[in-house]
Amino acid sequence: MQITEFDASDPDRIAGAFDVLTAAHAADTPENPVPVRRFFETTFTHQWPGRARRWFAAEEEGRVVGHLSVTFHLDSNPHLAQFRLHVHPDHRKRGIGSALLDQAVELSREEGRTTLNTEAPLFWEGGPVRSEAGARFLEKRGFSRALTSVNRRCAVDAIEPSEEDRMFAEALDAAGDAYELRQWIGRTPDDLVVSLCRMDTMILSEVPLGELDVEPEESDVEKIRAAEAVNEAEGLIMVDSVAVDKATGEIVAWSGIGVDEGPYTAAHQGITIVDPAHRGHRLGLLTKLANLRQLRERFPNVRTIWTDNADVNAHMIAINVALGYETVDAVGEYQRKLEA
Repeated sequence: MQITEFDASDPDRIAGAFDVLTAAHAADTPENPVPVRRFFETTFTHQWPGRARRWFAAEEEGRVVGHLSVTFHLDSNPHLAQFRLHVHPDHRKRGIGSALLDQAVELSREEGRTTLNTEAPLFWEGGPVRSEAGARFLEKRGFSRALTSVNRRCAVDAIEPSEEDRMFAEALDAAGDAYELRQWIGRTPDDLVVSLCRMDTMILSEVPLGELDVEPEESDVEKIRAAEAVNEAEGLIMVDSVAVDKATGEIVAWSGIGVDEGPYTAAHQGITIVDPAHRGHRLGLLTKLANLRQLRERFPNVRTIWTDNADVNAHMIAINVALGYETVDAVGEYQRKLEA
C-alpha cells in the first residue's frame, strides 16, 4: 500500500476516491442521501473562500482503496485543521485508515496547526443500526467527542395542509407588521448581501458548538459571492428565505436549503438563525415554513429534507419536530490537540 498526494489534474484518482466514498456510504450510512459526483469532483477545482485543501489516495496494485482530505482555514482559526478519511469496506482493518490518519497528523503539524478535527457516524435511539467502529478508531488514537449532532429527515409534505396553513398563519401573526418576508433562489439579491454577511458572521456565535475549538469567522461580500460561485460550480442550488426588519432594512432571520442540481430527491436544510434581538416573534418558524413552500413549488422532484442539530439545541429541535422531522442517526464531531 502506498499513499500519494493528488489534485484536480488526476481524474483517475478522483474517480477512484469517489468510488471509495460511495462504497463507504453504502456500508456505513445507506439510509442517508447518496454522495453526488459533481459536488465531489468540484471540491478539487473550486476552493471554498478562506480554505485550502489537500488530497491523498491510499492505493494497492494501482487501485484507490482509501482517501484523505485535509482542510486548513486561511484567514480565521489558524490553529485548526479538519480532515475526512474513508477506506473501502473491503480493505478495512489492514492499517490503511491508520496510515492515512498519520498523514493528516503529520501534515497538520507541518502547517503549524494545534487542533485536528473530523467526524464519525453514530447510532441514535430509534434509528437504523450504525457501526461505531469509526468513532472507536478515533478514540483509540487520542480523539475525544466534542459535539454530537443528530441527523433528521422530513418529507416535504409531512404536515397536513390545513395544519401547515395554521402554523404559517400563526407565525405571520406573531411577526406582525414589523417584518417583511423575502425569498430567492441562488444568488443573494444585491440589496441584501451586506446584511446577509452580518447574519453569516453570527452563526458560530449562536449555534451550540460543544467543546469544539472553533472561533467565529468574519464574513464579507467577497466571501459570500465567492461561496455562491462555488455552489454554482458544484451544482448546489440555494433556496433562501429571510425576515427583514422594516425599520432598519436588516435581515434578522434566515433559513436556507441546499438542492443538488439533477434528479436527486433529497435536499439539505442548512442554517436557520434568528438575531437574538428579534427572538420571540416566531421568525425561525416563519422562515423555515416559507422556505419549505418555496422548495416544493420550485423543486417538485425533492421528496425529503435532511437536517442536523446539536443534540443540546432544544429550541431548534422542537421546531423541527413540529415540522415533521424524524430522527435517523447522529454524527460525532471529534477533535485532538496536537503536541508541537
